[in-house]
Amino acid sequence: MKTAEPPAITPPPPNDSPPLVRGVFDPPEGLAFGAIRRRKKLIAIFALLGLLAGAVLGLVRPATYEAAATLQVGQVNPNSPGFASYTQSSSSLATAFSRAIAAAPVLATVEQRLHLAKNRASKRLSSEPIPLSPAFRVLATGPSAAKAMRLANVAAGGVIAYENKSNSANPEAASLLAAYRRASLALNEASADVASSGGGSQAKAEQSAAKIRLKAIAAAYVATVGSQPPREGFISLLAGATSAKSDRNSRIQLYGFLGLLLGLLAGCGVAVLRGRKRHDSPGDLPPSGLRPRPNAA
Repeated sequence: MKTAEPPAITPPPPNDSPPLVRGVFDPPEGLAFGAIRRRKKLIAIFALLGLLAGAVLGLVRPATYEAAATLQVGQVNPNSPGFASYTQSSSSLATAFSRAIAAAPVLATVEQRLHLAKNRASKRLSSEPIPLSPAFRVLATGPSAAKAMRLANVAAGGVIAYENKSNSANPEAASLLAAYRRASLALNEASADVASSGGGSQAKAEQSAAKIRLKAIAAAYVATVGSQPPREGFISLLAGATSAKSDRNSRIQLYGFLGLLLGLLAGCGVAVLRGRKRHDSPGDLPPSGLRPRPNAA
């Protein structure tokens, strides 16, 4: 009985491509890149030292504290029929009134109560409106939490006093009041002329004109005074500054990151310098990218 012979294995066709020469197709490696790649631990040590140095520097530097007081424009009544329009208009007013933090009367109040110069106070004070609300914040910074909170509360009080006074005062009302006094004196003189002339027609006409003029001025004065906002409560304190936040953590993170970057750069520089010294030393081999091509023969 004959056994089946295994099938013949056909050898792969010969490859006519020339053999690759070792080192020819290797990626080029410069001196700097090779030095950095061979000294990763050294670079990591420099980066760690830079990170620690930056963190320590951010820790020892004095921190800056920030406190905020919140002010409200008008009185909010959600049950009012015009609550929606009031919210929109008051939001615009809050944006405008927030700029009063740099007003001279506000800075004068801060200087009087805290003995802080106006130029220094203006650098430590700022404001920001709260979006879609009739309120804004008065922000103050200081070397301690207590000083930052006190500055924020005093500046908020100065803004309230300044805005309530400036928005309640109407120069037209003062001029109308003076005109009313003059018209009243004119009416008294016209009435005296009527009595002295025995009720002459000319004197009565002057008296009637003086009465009409006095009545018109009185109506204009009442309308002007009635349209003025109240002297109290136009801007009120919604929440005073009761706490302050420090920038110490963010400062440590920033300085640590900068120290890490500087450490990496310093470590790479030291690695490259050491690589150059080694390359220039006698008997050192050239880098792999510059190895001479072996002879194919």
